[in-house]
Amino acid sequence: MDHIRFKDIIIYGYFGASETERQMGQRLLLDLDLRLDLSQVAASDNLEDTVSYVSVYELVQQIAGETSCRMLEYLAGRISAGLFGEFAMIEGVTVSLHKMNLPFPNNCREIEVVVSSERER
Repeated sequence: MDHIRFKDIIIYGYFGASETERQMGQRLLLDLDLRLDLSQVAASDNLEDTVSYVSVYELVQQIAGETSCRMLEYLAGRISAGLFGEFAMIEGVTVSLHKMNLPFPNNCREIEVVVSSERER
């Protein structure tokens, strides 16, 4: 399986276990690893034979902006489901969410949640 990877997408939304985090909002970094067959676009150089990077980016921003949640795992699941729903070519998705504004002493730079999903057939 081939990959398209997005690194360090900045998203903003109302995420966090505490009410304060969800009210104030925060930025997260998001990495995506999309697994799909890229052999046709590698031969054709035709956008219709792959997924549009812009469309993927816009969908991720839309889902992040519309989703208020306590758990980053939930947000990652929503993003995966949205990508599978929108892009039939995608066979697998890994969403990595990086939270840098931690609600405890700064002895930890970030928390990363990684959720991998495969398309159900």
